Amino acid sequence: MPPSYKFTRQEMIEAGLKIVREQGLAALTARSLAQALEASPKVIFGHFNNMEDFSQQVIEAGKQVFVDRVTVALQGPYAFRNVGLEYIRFAAQEPKLFQILFLDEREPVTHFSQFLPLKDYSYEGMLAAIEREYDLEPAQAATIYQHLFIYSHGIASMIATGIYRFSPQEIEERMIQLFTSLIMTIKKGA
Repeated sequence: MPPSYKFTRQEMIEAGLKIVREQGLAALTARSLAQALEASPKVIFGHFNNMEDFSQQVIEAGKQVFVDRVTVALQGPYAFRNVGLEYIRFAAQEPKLFQILFLDEREPVTHFSQFLPLKDYSYEGMLAAIEREYDLEPAQAATIYQHLFIYSHGIASMIATGIYRFSPQEIEERMIQLFTSLIMTIKKGA
């Protein structure tokens, strides 16, 4: 009969996610997990192959936290605006997760158009929302999304790393100004 474990995989992932949210990925060790669960460090190896496997599962859980928030933002009116603001709020409320998901080095891409589909877990939904809400062609929607992502990512990165904390009003004003300029430029060129 296989051994029974005191903690489920999910309980362990949730404990690991809590560590990461508070202290960052570097703090996620077998020892810190054991301490959080009040168990032995070898508890991890009953459900996971190794620490790397466990860390990947915790990162996936972190991605899901973000995806859940974006999914809610996509459902309301002004979905594109709401998702951009939610991205920035996520950076403010979950700075450690934001840094892991959006600031850690990954595989380099050769063209920026490849970047968003890899990094944005709701890329297709975002493009569809932009096209629908602002009556744009797919290429126009992609251009606007790229520009606004660069801008919102800059704001979010500054917030998550503690460089500067924008007020919600500052964020909204800046995003509206940029978006309005982009829409006017793109529609004028069409």
